[in-house]
Amino acid sequence: MKIFSKKNIDNDIILVADALGNVENIKNVSHCATRMRIKVIDLNKVEVEKIKNNSLITGVIVKDDLVQFVVRNNIEHFNKDLLKCLGVSLKKVANFYDVKLTTKKGFFKSLTDGIGILVMPIIPYLITLSIVSTIENIINGIEVNGQAIKDTGEFALTLGKIMATLQKSLALSFSILIPWSIFKLMKGSEAIGISIGVVLCAKDMTSTNDFMGSGKPLFEWGHSGSAGEWSYSNLLSGYPWKISYEGQILPLVLIGFIAVYLERLVRKIKWGVVKEIFGIPMVVLVSFFVAQLLIAPIGMMITYGMNIAVLWATTHEIAKFIFNPLFAIMLPWLVVTGFIQIFVVVALQQFMTYNATSINPMFTQLNVSVATSVLAFSILNKKNKELQKTAVPSYLIAFVGGSTEPALFGVALRFLFPVIAVSIGTTAGVIITTASGVLTTMGPCSLLVFLTIIPQASRISEFNMSTWAGTGFLWMAIALVVTIGTTFIATILLSRVSYFKKMTNSILERDFAPIPVIDSVKKQENIKTIKKGE
Repeated sequence: MKIFSKKNIDNDIILVADALGNVENIKNVSHCATRMRIKVIDLNKVEVEKIKNNSLITGVIVKDDLVQFVVRNNIEHFNKDLLKCLGVSLKKVANFYDVKLTTKKGFFKSLTDGIGILVMPIIPYLITLSIVSTIENIINGIEVNGQAIKDTGEFALTLGKIMATLQKSLALSFSILIPWSIFKLMKGSEAIGISIGVVLCAKDMTSTNDFMGSGKPLFEWGHSGSAGEWSYSNLLSGYPWKISYEGQILPLVLIGFIAVYLERLVRKIKWGVVKEIFGIPMVVLVSFFVAQLLIAPIGMMITYGMNIAVLWATTHEIAKFIFNPLFAIMLPWLVVTGFIQIFVVVALQQFMTYNATSINPMFTQLNVSVATSVLAFSILNKKNKELQKTAVPSYLIAFVGGSTEPALFGVALRFLFPVIAVSIGTTAGVIITTASGVLTTMGPCSLLVFLTIIPQASRISEFNMSTWAGTGFLWMAIALVVTIGTTFIATILLSRVSYFKKMTNSILERDFAPIPVIDSVKKQENIKTIKKGE
């Protein structure tokens, strides 16, 4: 992990890090809505009194190897500044709710964290894309009494066309932003990253679907006729092809890293004139030719193959009843391990290709199920006020916003059985959406999912699906009711298992015990005493 300077960080946060024994003594840093939780290696190295007397701390409790304290200011800002003090590069943290400092990452964990880190700078864009896609679907896709909003008048029709154009443009932007995010992460020239994204998705290029759906043998594209526009040359093979990287997320990641390392090499050129006039432009030129001549054909087949595989697994009349329930069972554990990041990218790639997704309906069942399990658990333990402070805002965020990390890492995962209940509830809901043929556009995977539902799946021909009578709205509603009911009941029943009862009591006592408020007058007297001693 990269060591960050402690400059511009509140000195009191630096003192907290020192009192904890610094990074050498810390296993894990996590937080919820109300408190920081620090797992330490050696409790004897922790100077508890110094933490208690810190001006930013209002309460401290120590249990086993866990040091917990309530902070006076914004807990998310405190958490990030504390991580900086401990030498953690924030750009390399995929999940701020649970940061392990002593665990070595394997290849797959590094891969999933890397995808999460790459997507992180693009999150504001993804939110914008979701909102625009939702509005576009409301105007152009959702019908009431057989008529969509766009069909109600000239103004509505024009607005629908504008939103459709905006959605397509934003979908294109995602591919362009991938190289930019890589250059930003690797501290390269972000302008070069943007340039590479633009040239690889230029309007003169042809999409993967057009190539692979042309019906031509693999090496005959561009041979003659109208297909000639797909080639840069008149070679009989039709190669090289004008392959667009739009929607090809994984190949874009590869060429992005090639380009950023190429720029690093160029930056080592001693002669400034050579570097600026010849070296820097060569980064774009070389990256473009490597992308088109070497990576594009392979990347196209991988991307197209992935799209077809996901489409087949999630929509085939037999395969979907095997893949989707198994995927639903694993979903909460994929979130816990970080592997969900791979499927988030797959869902985005599916939407970029087909303007619809069969994965987001499953994500919706997951998010609502997580919210329900935490709601049920909080009801079971309604007398624990400290738990309520964490549980209530986290399950509300999950229900409305579709963000499950606070609920999952702050509550459910600590007690284990709520996560098992989530697997059960998610699977029940997914079986219904799978059987009834529910598709959505991009948008919130929460109770707001109804704004993104495609009424009839048959509208998207590539999915070869049809929605049961009543439209996707009815069956999504039924699926959510089943998900909520099943998860709630499973949480209640599992909580009565003796093993989970003992675990719950132990963790509630350790993680959610009341933290006594430190007397501010005594704190000031202690601070003065410490300063005199110094």
